[in-house]
Amino acid sequence: MTTILITYALVIIALFLPKVKPAMAFGLGALLLVLSGHLSVAEWMGALTTPSLLILITLMVLAGAAQAYLPLAQWMVRSQASPRRFLLKLMALTAAASSVMNNTAVVAMLMAPVRTWALSKGRSAAPFLMPLAFAATLGGVITVIGTSTNLVLNGLLEDNGFPILHSIDYLPIGILVTVGGIGFLSLFAFRILPDRGAPKVELRREYTVETRVVAGGGYANLSVETAGLRQLHGLYLVEIFRQGHCISPVAPSQILEANDRLFFAGDLDQVRALTQSHSGLALPQNELTDFADQSAIIEAMIPPGSNLTGSKVRDSQFRQRFDAAIVAVHRQGRRMEGKIGDLILQAGDLLLLVGGSGFDSLTEGNKHLYSLDARPPLPVLSKTSKGLSLLAAALILAGWLTGQVDFLTALVTAGAAGGALGLIRWGDVKRHVDWELMTVLVSALGFSLALMRSGAPDQALAWLQASTGDLSAITWLVMLFVATTIATNALSNIAALAILFPMVAAMVNGGVLPSQVAFLGLAFGASNAFLTPFGYQTNLLVYGPGGYKSLDYLRMGIGLTFLYGAIVLIYLQFLLP
Repeated sequence: MTTILITYALVIIALFLPKVKPAMAFGLGALLLVLSGHLSVAEWMGALTTPSLLILITLMVLAGAAQAYLPLAQWMVRSQASPRRFLLKLMALTAAASSVMNNTAVVAMLMAPVRTWALSKGRSAAPFLMPLAFAATLGGVITVIGTSTNLVLNGLLEDNGFPILHSIDYLPIGILVTVGGIGFLSLFAFRILPDRGAPKVELRREYTVETRVVAGGGYANLSVETAGLRQLHGLYLVEIFRQGHCISPVAPSQILEANDRLFFAGDLDQVRALTQSHSGLALPQNELTDFADQSAIIEAMIPPGSNLTGSKVRDSQFRQRFDAAIVAVHRQGRRMEGKIGDLILQAGDLLLLVGGSGFDSLTEGNKHLYSLDARPPLPVLSKTSKGLSLLAAALILAGWLTGQVDFLTALVTAGAAGGALGLIRWGDVKRHVDWELMTVLVSALGFSLALMRSGAPDQALAWLQASTGDLSAITWLVMLFVATTIATNALSNIAALAILFPMVAAMVNGGVLPSQVAFLGLAFGASNAFLTPFGYQTNLLVYGPGGYKSLDYLRMGIGLTFLYGAIVLIYLQFLLP
């Protein structure tokens, strides 16, 4: 038992370390349990065959492929509603879609059109993007398939012999918190979130962009002031990098030399103008796409779970993968300075890119890089393909509703039909399945099995009961919900679920709480992630594009967190005996 508890503690500590990914923490923790004899490899890998995880994998593929054909973004851009009505429509649509689709994919699909719509109205995207992310989280708790949290919990329940939860268990509470949450956000989003989009008062996002003085381009041997680079509108010259030496601050009399690296800071529009209008400057050639002078300048972001995270720009093979070059990076409200090639990329980074002709096709549906510019047109299905796909969907749905096939079989059949019709390709499987998440889930299931088998959670519960005395069931429920909420905002929803499940299972086995109430409290607590940018993937997705600070999440999320918690706890108390 000592080894298990030490491993458990090490995993929790590792989850707080910024350089350790959850997949590494849980994976190494499970491996340590295997090597110490507390978990067999068959038990560890056997979690992959858990029906709930197979459903999650299949849903990732189906939802990822389906988003290419859904006109959600087009509906948003065409909307002529007032800002408040647009926000209400956006949140309702997002919540509905997230109840049956991967909510990260839904938010990624809608971010760019929401920003486009806000810009067309002279508004900031800030009052829209955070509610978009929160609505996706709220919609995900309506059904058992709406969020990976619920499916992972079912996997844990199956592995440990507890009855699983069904969509009908989530539906009443899920609808209540979604309606209440959308109402709260529609009332307070414009009051609490900063409106940074009015043209005259916008706090423009600034980038630091690296350029090179071209030999024979007219700037070599001129002073900074003579070259006209001292007082550029919306830009300033931060530093010059010459033959391994940094010159900063830059004096107006500083003489420029060929191949000097010049670093300018300024807002996005002025960066675009700089690279297009100054023939004596060029972007570093070893980081450019072909025909860079004819290429588009694109804004993109690195999403959570991207395999670009932790890589240096020069080592990321960015050009080969996306037919684009990184020329500037913006992170968490601040400009990134220094050589672009030496920067280590992080989730949530905003990138300014020079894109080649293949950029759109290489990033469409890609889970490692999201373009924040206009999306390419939706693919057009032939009448035959559309008719056959609708017929197949109707037959599969009818078979599931009548009980002829179970849900997993229906999903696999839908995937096979999509493949036969050419709507799903093998590349979609590789692209849309989050293998880091699957590593976390499989390891967490094995980890939980070993911990439950050790008896440690039962002993911890006995000690807690002896220390606190005779507490009521509602008190235990509140303690469980609050602990899960804190863990999910400090770590992540999956980490909170995996860490606290053994203790909740001990409560159920010890008769402290009924199974349905305890595990619903755990599930809803793990999705109560509105206080930080890092508690849930969708929060981090909108962090950079919305121009938010961490305090904005706390200001917007604190009221929603209490409202959400009150609705869940009031409802669950009626299920107590």
